[in-house]
Amino acid sequence: MNMRATRKRLWIIPLAMLLAAPAFAGGWDREKGLDTITIKGELICIGCSLKKLSGANAQCNLFGGHDVGLKLADGTFWNFVNNATGHDIIRAHGAVIGKMATVTGWIYPNAHMIEIESIKVEGVTPEQIAKAAWEEDQKVARQLTERKVGEPPVPMGKHDH
Repeated sequence: MNMRATRKRLWIIPLAMLLAAPAFAGGWDREKGLDTITIKGELICIGCSLKKLSGANAQCNLFGGHDVGLKLADGTFWNFVNNATGHDIIRAHGAVIGKMATVTGWIYPNAHMIEIESIKVEGVTPEQIAKAAWEEDQKVARQLTERKVGEPPVPMGKHDH
């Protein structure tokens, strides 16, 4: 095989990956809607889980508390996009940690993020999730307004899950 043919083949792989990327982008498509996926997993606190697994210096009782994410059966963690649909599930840790959930939405694999279109949490109603999230937001707001310049917030208490 000559050098020209080898170079030509080397360009095929990156070109194919570039063309295939939008199929896996889960939302790079301006007309999002038809490219949703549905996945199931356990709702976890991402910070506490990383601390337990790998010794991460997660400080969930500072800076706004626990952020809920999804742990799949293969052990991978996915975070939720914090928007009008995702915020309540992210903040409702007291009501949802350890529960199984089915999530439909758009994935962003390069960031391990899911933008939720809909979510069903076993044993928890949407109203319970909304109330738990609101209560957590109120606690965080109080904690952060008491913060002094240059100092971390006062811990909200130990909440390791």
